[in-house]
Amino acid sequence: MKTAMVAGFLLLALTAISAQRSFPQNATAEEFTSWQEQTRTFLSEALFNGPAPSRVALTPFWGQKEDHGTYVIQELEFNDRPGHRVHGWLARPKSLAAPKLPAIIALHGHNGRAYKIFQKGYYFYGDLFAKKGYVVLAIDINHLALDHHGPYLDRGPVIHFKHYTPMGERVWMVERAVDLLQTMPEVDPERIGIVGLSNGGITTEFSAALDPRLKVVVSSGSLVMYDRWWAGDLTPCRCEYIPALEGRLDYYDVFSLVAPRPLLIQNGEQDNNFLIDSAREAFTFIKKAYSIDGSPDLVFHDIFNGPHEFRPEKPMQWFDQYLPLHRP
Repeated sequence: MKTAMVAGFLLLALTAISAQRSFPQNATAEEFTSWQEQTRTFLSEALFNGPAPSRVALTPFWGQKEDHGTYVIQELEFNDRPGHRVHGWLARPKSLAAPKLPAIIALHGHNGRAYKIFQKGYYFYGDLFAKKGYVVLAIDINHLALDHHGPYLDRGPVIHFKHYTPMGERVWMVERAVDLLQTMPEVDPERIGIVGLSNGGITTEFSAALDPRLKVVVSSGSLVMYDRWWAGDLTPCRCEYIPALEGRLDYYDVFSLVAPRPLLIQNGEQDNNFLIDSAREAFTFIKKAYSIDGSPDLVFHDIFNGPHEFRPEKPMQWFDQYLPLHRP
């Protein structure tokens, strides 16, 4: 009993610390915007342990094609930084709903691959949106696609990286994927969204926080309080650890950098890692940020009765409303 009480007091103390280091709760809209600008600069330096990687020529290579009924996927590779190429698959509809289409970057989580984004299974949402008529780009962001830093899925000490953090590498891959989409003649460069589940949802969170070109954001199975994630008995992947965030930012702060862009966050009530009570608490801060920014209706917490998974109903409505196939 005594141990449980101590643990409870510790969790309350950590929550209070998190609240203190967040954006000013009584900020004006102008002060909040200033906080966003300063925090975005800090977050970039935290992800890359300094300056962002160099922007090299994309030099895309297009490979084999596969027919998926109403759309075709094509394998591709492109440069994202010196000495590193990104692998993925791009879906194009056979019949274009408009001369310039919105595009969605779809990110898998652990044990996923870009190809699985267009198959039945855990990360099926690429197929879902490609069938709808969107251009969909899925890239490999698994551990094998990143620089080697040692074991990730391990409960040992967190890893302190000498160069880019693994999350920074993923975010940069997404940023260059946006660059690539903006060069494509069938893509509307001003209407690009992003969606992901689990580690893909966390990568979505950080990518959208840094890159305002991502206009609509859906992050599933990713919201939790920072200290609950790293100081408790949960099992985060060490690839998600960013040393410089310690004592500086919480995950709700990162999500708050997306405001005022449309943001949908999903959580399952039976998710054993992204615990629903912690997610609800974190969302109160995000909702407050959007209210300060004057856009409270552009953020929504989609809570469903289920486990750690993507539920399509609300995300489909979200993209229909804020990233429609036909430009309003």
